[in-house]
Amino acid sequence: MDDATVERLTLGCRILAEQDIIDAYGHLSARVPGRDDQFLINRAMSPALATEQDFVVMTLDGEVVEGNGFPNQEWPIHASVYRARPDVASVLHSHSRLSRIFSLSPVKLRGVLMQQVIEWKDGLPIYRSAGLIRNPERGDKVAALLGQRSAILLRGHGDVVVGRDIVATAMRAVTLKQNAEVLNEVIAHGEPDYWSPEDGAGWGEPMQQAASPEAMAGLANRIWEYYEARVTGRLRKLLHQD
Repeated sequence: MDDATVERLTLGCRILAEQDIIDAYGHLSARVPGRDDQFLINRAMSPALATEQDFVVMTLDGEVVEGNGFPNQEWPIHASVYRARPDVASVLHSHSRLSRIFSLSPVKLRGVLMQQVIEWKDGLPIYRSAGLIRNPERGDKVAALLGQRSAILLRGHGDVVVGRDIVATAMRAVTLKQNAEVLNEVIAHGEPDYWSPEDGAGWGEPMQQAASPEAMAGLANRIWEYYEARVTGRLRKLLHQD
């Protein structure tokens, strides 16, 4: 089992729990480095409580090949996305409160904040079938709806968020929550003042200029470092120095 990946998954779970994105339920996974046909995922337990001993290695066919414990019932979400998206190296399924709300709302969860204006300009699509995603057939439907997108909603259930690595996936989930929080509050004041396509281009141009893999990774790592400091207590110590 890849120790560095397990360590980062554990920290990712801690950050997502601190942000109320995962709790007793949900799962964060990552491809095993160098093995496109295997992934690491927390076993069937609260991901918020996961330690480095609580991850298993699974094949895309659902076989546990390393680690102790039973896999999550909805492992097919991860397996199907990895099979369909070679560019994705980390997947999150959460029951985030506002993802559930917007999955049942007549108002689409659209991008309203900075680069999300472009990323989610048309609104996140919604997987509408009832029931848990416990078999490859349902997993494949989720992956098909996701397509080349970075996130989708599951009706009355939560969301699926993907990224090029654990940091990108976890930070995108935080951004999705923040975007949903702002839109939810704006709706309380009336009709949202959505960005026009021309406005969207204004947000998109500077992002495209800085969209090299190195620049985007640097931005994600900067945000990750902040949330890591929160969950490890380093930020609190810095703020309350004598």
